[in-house]
Amino acid sequence: MFIMLDGIDGSGKSTILQAWKDDLAAQGNAIFDLKDYWKTTGNYPDLQELRSYDFIFSCEPTYTGVGLVIRNELVRTGTHYPPLAIAEAFSLDRLVLYNKIIIPLLKDGKCVIQDRGVSSSLAYQSLQSEELTFEKLASLPGNNLALEHRPDFLVLADLSPEEAMTRLGNRSSKKDEAIFEKLDFLKKLYAQYHSPEFLALFEERGANIKLLPTNVKIDIMKEQAIILLRRILVK
Repeated sequence: MFIMLDGIDGSGKSTILQAWKDDLAAQGNAIFDLKDYWKTTGNYPDLQELRSYDFIFSCEPTYTGVGLVIRNELVRTGTHYPPLAIAEAFSLDRLVLYNKIIIPLLKDGKCVIQDRGVSSSLAYQSLQSEELTFEKLASLPGNNLALEHRPDFLVLADLSPEEAMTRLGNRSSKKDEAIFEKLDFLKKLYAQYHSPEFLALFEERGANIKLLPTNVKIDIMKEQAIILLRRILVK
């Protein structure tokens, strides 16, 4: 099974992922975290290393190769690379990840849980340039491959842009233009994630989309996230 978690900045994804890891480990499952492995070694693990694990947690962009360039340079604050170049870099990073890890693991019957993915590219990058339509983004090689191997479940952490701003610590009594720009972007991003066109890209390919409300206290959010994951895993 392939589960992808996504949502706007500040929607609680990190908290949800940690709750899932803790609950799965408490049930005696063997967990492999690709993010930790990449950050420690800078390389991909050998596929054979992963076959003894029950759940593999992944993330995008990766922390190796093109993914590291994306994180350290292309999306770093103060840089101004062309939106298409950034989109193509994400697509290439994704192409390598799917060919080396995701597709082989799914063929082996493993369960992969991933933080962000092609859904993020479609939502975020379509707001960066008018030329980056859903159709254009979906046609990039890595994105096309990821949509062919769409997640079985796309879980969207559902939080209003206003509440996300509060959680991100970006709200201020001063009417600063940067804050307004950030809130305006989050509003547009939220609309993208919930647009019929976005949802159809996954639903038409057979993905099951679940909205996970995160406008609750952290303990309740963790509990609801665990309940949702358990329901998904018994399907």
